[in-house]
Amino acid sequence: MVNHFSKILKVFLFALFLALMYYLRNFFIIYSDQLVLLTYQHLRMVLFAMPPAIALGVGLGIIIHRGKRRAAIVLGIAGVIMTVPSIALFGLMIPFLAPLGAGVGLAPSIIALILYSQLPVIRNTYVGLREISPAVLKAAEGMGLTNWEVLRKVRLPLALPIILSGIRTAVVLSVGVAAVAAYIGGGGLGRWIFGGIRRTYPEMMLAGAVAVSLLAIGLDMALARSQKLLRDVTRYS
Repeated sequence: MVNHFSKILKVFLFALFLALMYYLRNFFIIYSDQLVLLTYQHLRMVLFAMPPAIALGVGLGIIIHRGKRRAAIVLGIAGVIMTVPSIALFGLMIPFLAPLGAGVGLAPSIIALILYSQLPVIRNTYVGLREISPAVLKAAEGMGLTNWEVLRKVRLPLALPIILSGIRTAVVLSVGVAAVAAYIGGGGLGRWIFGGIRRTYPEMMLAGAVAVSLLAIGLDMALARSQKLLRDVTRYS
């Protein structure tokens, strides 16, 4: 029953997507140059934000994986950040960065994306490192490995699939949140969404929403493929 409903839902969503693309075909043809530019700006925000976000999130996950109290504090703070509305978080960046001449534009957008990306990366790193079998850890300690060597050679490789799942979630989340960056001059496909709302131009608004969705799906599929390849390489190495 569930599988049957899932198939029906997939067919419905695919038909809806085709209908939207047909409806927006002329808009995408007319504004194809803008589509390329705004997609580039959107990707630039995400790609600039992800490396520091991943490094910070994985680092914090490693730091807290041995202490439940530290984990509760860090995960709690990351969870609170996630509850802040995206427009409000972008707005909060302005007074802090304005004295540095970066109150609007790319810089606050990237910082906001880094903050928003922390919860899935930290949580998955923490869970992945905590769920290693005690028997495997005892065997590693019995071989004379230090804590650092156990972390580097045992914990992190075994936790990598879960960490990568968190990174995938963070990337997809960032693509959606980056659309709001247009509100503070960050550019990207959100310009079409806000422009369509402001001008009561439904084609522009829908085109922005569809383009953001396709970008998120494309990046998720690429990361899923990379995750599978990495898993295969690790398995046979």
